[in-house]
Amino acid sequence: MRALPSALLSLPEAGDRSFDVTLAKVRRIAIEHLLTRSAAGLSPQLARALPPVQWALARLSKSAPERVVAAFGSPDVLAPILALASGAHPAEDCLSRAVPALLARLGALPERVLWELPLPALVDASRERVLRCTPPARALRLGPEGAFLDLGGASLRVDADPDAAALPPAVRVERPFTRLHAALPALRLATFDSNPLAMLEAHPEKGGNALDLGGHDLEEWVESLHAALELVRVGLPAWWAELPRALERLVPVGWHAERHLSASYREAPLVAYLTLHPDALTLAEAVVHETQHTKLNLLSWLEPVLENAYTEWTASPVRPDLRPVMGVLLAVHAFIPVAALHYGLAERGHPTAQTARFAHRRREVLAGNARGLAILREKARPTAMGARLLAELERLHEALVAASPEPAMGAPSDALPG
Repeated sequence: MRALPSALLSLPEAGDRSFDVTLAKVRRIAIEHLLTRSAAGLSPQLARALPPVQWALARLSKSAPERVVAAFGSPDVLAPILALASGAHPAEDCLSRAVPALLARLGALPERVLWELPLPALVDASRERVLRCTPPARALRLGPEGAFLDLGGASLRVDADPDAAALPPAVRVERPFTRLHAALPALRLATFDSNPLAMLEAHPEKGGNALDLGGHDLEEWVESLHAALELVRVGLPAWWAELPRALERLVPVGWHAERHLSASYREAPLVAYLTLHPDALTLAEAVVHETQHTKLNLLSWLEPVLENAYTEWTASPVRPDLRPVMGVLLAVHAFIPVAALHYGLAERGHPTAQTARFAHRRREVLAGNARGLAILREKARPTAMGARLLAELERLHEALVAASPEPAMGAPSDALPG
């Protein structure tokens, strides 16, 4: 099997830490944004609750910075804070989601902190559970002795795992996170979602990303996604090695027999939304595609890759609507690794790669990538980082075309997921 050339944030070389460094820097952006967030414009209750949290977090960032960075790795913390940083969602809701999840993740603190706002639910990601409180808990208290929910006449320690029989009647425990693959210890199928932007939709053929198993049971979702992940493991071993750190949650948003829809958000890295599909290869492509979006979206928090990213629009090689040039780059950056997946499966003689449908799909993806790269050559004005990214994508695409047994399809197609 011929080795493919590496490509930045697409096909890593052994030992490449580019993704990890990028993610760590974005987490630090989120930390800094929460630490410096003004209480101006917030409700009086939230304006009182926020400064003590900021003070305690600033002290902890000096004494145990790795603990704080790890806590901001939780999607329940990182997504709302990045939505706050981008201005994509109201501050009040972002902070009300993120801060309790952060405090639950941190657990005991040297200083005493009181988050005195009603809590109908508390995400306790460390223990993979959601605590539902009816009526809402009055506050969340942290100190050297631990973290406690104030239930009004009773309290519950949340940085421990109490016996279910000992839970107060006001608290119900949900466990909405299901493991999908033994080699991916952090990845879960999530039937809970704290992303405040989940119902914002840029795709013209979708209406948001509401949680929906699509009439299929959880076991079928798990089996289907496991089969898809196995295809990725076999077909993209170098890319797979990075996946445990690049994807933490897959959120189900329905079922379609004939087509597949998926989504991700710049403000919600490590999370992907996808519909169930009967074909494992289609799901595998979606996992690769949306994880690639995470990588490029993370980079966009640190530096621009295109000078005209959102100021110039063009026809898309993969969608029926006009797209900004950055949208085309996102598509190409997502689907060149999909083409590498096809290559890997074919080179290893995987049964999935022995069908006429697979051969058709392989040609179709290569053709879509060629059209996308042609648009970028004509339209894109890359920065220095963008020029490197594009050059390495071009090199990888050329190697994949050269390795294909048949030419890419010549006719335009909008069959690729956007």
